[in-house]
Amino acid sequence: MERIVVVGGNAAGMTAASRAKRLRPELDITILELSRFISYSICGLPYYLADLVREHEDLVRYSPRMLEDQRGIKARTGVQVEQIQTSGRAMVCLDTESNRRFTVRYDRAVVSTGYVPRVPEIEGQDLDRVFTMSRLEDGLRLRQEIEDHGYRRVVIVGGGYIGLMMAHGLRSRGLEVLLVEKNRHLYSQVDEDMAVHVEEEMRRRGVQLILGSEVKRLEGHEGVFEGIEIGRQTYPADLALIDVGVLPNTELAEISGIPLGRSGAIQVDERGQTGVNGIYAAGNCAETVHRVTGSVLFSTLGTSAAKQGRVVGENLAGHRSCFHGTLETSIEKVFDLAVGRTGLTSREALGHGLKAESVKISAGNRAGYMPGSSDMHVKLVFERSGGRLLGGQIIGEDSVAKRIDTLVTALSGGMTLGEISQLDLAYAPPYATLWDPIQVAANLGLRKVEG
Repeated sequence: MERIVVVGGNAAGMTAASRAKRLRPELDITILELSRFISYSICGLPYYLADLVREHEDLVRYSPRMLEDQRGIKARTGVQVEQIQTSGRAMVCLDTESNRRFTVRYDRAVVSTGYVPRVPEIEGQDLDRVFTMSRLEDGLRLRQEIEDHGYRRVVIVGGGYIGLMMAHGLRSRGLEVLLVEKNRHLYSQVDEDMAVHVEEEMRRRGVQLILGSEVKRLEGHEGVFEGIEIGRQTYPADLALIDVGVLPNTELAEISGIPLGRSGAIQVDERGQTGVNGIYAAGNCAETVHRVTGSVLFSTLGTSAAKQGRVVGENLAGHRSCFHGTLETSIEKVFDLAVGRTGLTSREALGHGLKAESVKISAGNRAGYMPGSSDMHVKLVFERSGGRLLGGQIIGEDSVAKRIDTLVTALSGGMTLGEISQLDLAYAPPYATLWDPIQVAANLGLRKVEG
């Protein structure tokens, strides 16, 4: 019986194991996971911290026992894979609870070790009550600290995906939140002229923002965090959360001689095969390509990880499947706003040397006379010649996901602004306008299209 060993039991690893087992039930599949949990939603942590999700078990889809009983896949948690001995097809493992080492043999393997937080060059980052957020245990520990000690003031260093989500969750819980971002604007996943809407919403909801400034150091007393220093000013706080980005978790791959690619993640082909025979990689530790530019990148998104895992699972089962890349589509809830994006921003398009133009409009999300009507901000990025869509960003109170997904479909089909303008989109006053906001933006953009 062929034995498959998967290192990492979240989106990519779980999907790879489940898909392979479904297609070939006779496969012997084992998942090895460093965390105490498998198959959990890291994206649900802000809502757990806000107490919208009452129990952390609600974020976990499968326990190891459930996984084996329902899907026939074995899983061992609390296991650190220290090295893959590729010549002998064996893994050297450490049981973190008993501190005992053991060896696991495999016929084929999947590396799905995810990402790790980027460690900033900030004095005091090792103080107690300073957190990063990359595993479920991190969220459990942060919530426990807040509930046990009644802490009220939190400082967040960095305004990316995690920083915004955590600011929302912690502020919704009633804590005082100070967010510090070294760039002039938050959330670099959207252009600056769109980020201002996010900043306005956060300030409106009581989040204090300090933009264009770097934290000089984290201050503490007897090893415990007490505040941050910016310039000559000190801001006291009870807890700190660091979000200055993430890196692909490639330590195991490097130790084991598995080649990395130009992005710094594990190099894989479109089937997920690494440079070592019999070893696949998928998820946030593995490279993929951008569907607009064709360039390699390291994606942090769970949606991309799950799709890569599915492709790897199908190849493990003997099919020939390929992953065609990512558009880096995402949507964030920032208090009352949904912030969506797909494809390239203006900054990214110009950075890739594309002759790009953009338009930004504000239009109603439904008929103005209907209850709940509000403005939606839409930005489209497109090629100056011919008007091929390159990317889009939408911010509004509702229906953002619907419209971002429309742009995803248009990008995937290589559509132009002219073709988007002619889309037969649904209209009724409670749900949409006669001319949908993305079509209003497309019509305006056509004025800039050459040829």
